[in-house]
Amino acid sequence: MHRVRWLLVIGWLLLIASLFYDPITPLFTQADNWTSPFRIKPDACIRIREECLPQTPFSMSALIWWAMIVPSGIFILLVLGHEFWRRICPLSFLSQIPRALKIQRRRKVVDPVTGEARMELVTIGENSWLGRNHLYVQFGLFVLGLGIRILYINSDRISLGSFLIGTILCAILVGYLYAGKSWCQYFCPMAPVQLVYTGPRSLLGSQNYLQKTPITQSMCRTVDSKTGMEQSACVSCKAPCVDIDAEKTYWMELNKPGRRLVQYGYLGMVIAFYLYYFLYAGNWDYYFTGAWTHEEDQVAKVLDTGFYIYGQAIPIPKVAAVYITFVVLTAITFTIGLITEKLCRRYLKWRGRSFSAEQAQHIVFTLFTVISFWTFFSYGARPSLNRMPLYPLLAFNALIVLVGSMWVYRTMRRTRAQYERENTANSLRKQLQKLPIDPALLEGRSFDELSPDELYTLVKVLQGVSQQLRMQTYTGVVQDLLTQQAVTASGSFEFCKKLRQDLQLKDSDHFAAIETIATNNPELLASQAQATPAKIHNAVTLAKTIAKPARKGTRRS
Repeated sequence: MHRVRWLLVIGWLLLIASLFYDPITPLFTQADNWTSPFRIKPDACIRIREECLPQTPFSMSALIWWAMIVPSGIFILLVLGHEFWRRICPLSFLSQIPRALKIQRRRKVVDPVTGEARMELVTIGENSWLGRNHLYVQFGLFVLGLGIRILYINSDRISLGSFLIGTILCAILVGYLYAGKSWCQYFCPMAPVQLVYTGPRSLLGSQNYLQKTPITQSMCRTVDSKTGMEQSACVSCKAPCVDIDAEKTYWMELNKPGRRLVQYGYLGMVIAFYLYYFLYAGNWDYYFTGAWTHEEDQVAKVLDTGFYIYGQAIPIPKVAAVYITFVVLTAITFTIGLITEKLCRRYLKWRGRSFSAEQAQHIVFTLFTVISFWTFFSYGARPSLNRMPLYPLLAFNALIVLVGSMWVYRTMRRTRAQYERENTANSLRKQLQKLPIDPALLEGRSFDELSPDELYTLVKVLQGVSQQLRMQTYTGVVQDLLTQQAVTASGSFEFCKKLRQDLQLKDSDHFAAIETIATNNPELLASQAQATPAKIHNAVTLAKTIAKPARKGTRRS
């Protein structure tokens, strides 16, 4: 994968270089090149309002980037998933250059218990302003970037090349300032798009919690120089982390500030972006022919008239008209999303189905995602696809409909409870194997052959088993989840609530289990992967402090 990423980075850098100097691709657009589907037609009139754009041979670099590579990224996100995209993304790879060179920024930290001073990597705090509101920041950068694209870099190759180089430098700078994948998690404008199209899981995405390997999905990793095996390089730059468990992040961040704006506003941005080409030129030929990828003097036209609708020019500068279109369409789809959530809850209640508000929100999120996907591919990549023969084009259209339908069919029925049950199944299976269970209950099967639902049914049989064995099973499950980084110590209380109910354990028993784990395996409760003695001491002290009042019956959140 390291070599694959280097090849992709080199390919991307070559494409950027071709934006500044390209003697090759203009040959494919020559009018006399009858074998090329991209050749120009000198007698064609592609209008911007009442004027025909001059048809001259052009470099295809911008067309390749906007109408081939970018749409491919969207398709990858829905089909192969966030984990695949993050592992091949050249920008993510380049942001890790400071880590590879070991020149990342560090700060001096003094341990309050031991007084020991140490230098540690800087991370963005989960409770910092950026940690809480990064979705607003990323969506804002996404909107700003799309506006810059229409105004400056769609067809101006020098501006596009400079913009891409500037983005690379920003990613490297963030990689120097903050540890982990902070660029991807908190700054990258593409992250909201990934969030929308991945959902709980992509069509072919893995379910990391069903795997036995501790290195899951696209989490930070390195190779041990002695064994040659991959090992975790996680520095806890974000929790929950989509690179460790995408579905867990999805369910836990459904109500994160900015989450609804990203989900519902993205559909508005898709519609607004493609609609603006019509509102500006007064026709769809300007977009579908790809003329916007080689329009001359694009930068000089930012103060041109921004709207031309059915032969009527509206005297609003283009630089303002673009963002007016974005804001209006985003506000409309955001409002529709909120209304649809309420209608969904009322409809399900009227049908007598006990769906939570969270599940209704998930259903509407799923609908908006598939509508965004179909809308995008009704326009995205069309300047290239429309040059294909009829039958391959129809086959591609059918593929888009099929992929979207399969994704929405599987995702719509997904629930948080189902995920949590599956996530706990492997840990529960390990603990049940240690108990003296009558083999007749398994009907000749092994524990590995039992489904998550069957495991939980078997757990209910343990109600007749001693309190000590039930407590031992519960503690083992919690410890296993902490080892796999499936949950944090603070998040395990709510995550294991259903398991406690099935085992007939009290909430206070959970804190007793945490204290046991802190005593026997304190490194699991240390805040970072590289646990220091001071961190371990703090973890044990904290766990015992929490557990003491809990065992006395004090209610704790």
